[in-house]
Amino acid sequence: MVTILRARRAVIFDIDGTLVDTREAHLASWTQVLAESGIPATREQLEALFGKHSDEWARELLPPERQAEGPAIIARKNDLFRARLDDLQPFPGARELLRALKDAGKLIAFATGATKDELAHHLQLLEAEALADASAYDREVRRGKPAPDIYALAGRRLGAPASDTVAVGDSLYDVESARAAGMDCIALLTGGFAEATLQSAGATEVYSAMADLREAFADSAGWLGRM
Repeated sequence: MVTILRARRAVIFDIDGTLVDTREAHLASWTQVLAESGIPATREQLEALFGKHSDEWARELLPPERQAEGPAIIARKNDLFRARLDDLQPFPGARELLRALKDAGKLIAFATGATKDELAHHLQLLEAEALADASAYDREVRRGKPAPDIYALAGRRLGAPASDTVAVGDSLYDVESARAAGMDCIALLTGGFAEATLQSAGATEVYSAMADLREAFADSAGWLGRM
């Protein structure tokens, strides 16, 4: 398969669930903080929110009379997630794809709903600090995903037009956010969303995992070399 990664100058990555396997850590942290707070939520409800900004989780999960507790609950959730950071690992192929893109002369940015400290941790884990041309994290935008703000900000920092940029994410909200910012979006199934859901939202390509995208990028290089 010839991936659109070859045809674009700039690539903007989501991190959680895309490059780093954080899904279960986030879901466990939300489950714990909601249980501590006496707020009922099903696993299905939590899975459907994965990829949205924490503010959106709080708005959707907290009853109206408890919305004022949102910031404190989010802060507690972030503490619980930080306690799980040492258990996180990059997805197979993530580090290799980032290096291959940089070797191919691509501009690379990261657009994440993670905190500034979490972003720093993830980039170190990915061995990507020196590979990042730009980044944007949670509190740098007024609206989180699925609003376009964070992809748009990362794109501006890269200095590349949206038409020459492709986003890579794992959730419905990555696709919606990137498309609203005028970018094509490659989606991965590692966020738990169905392929049909991602395609209906406008995903340009869908892959099962990061390793498959890395292989497609390598294969497309060979294909171009034979032209």
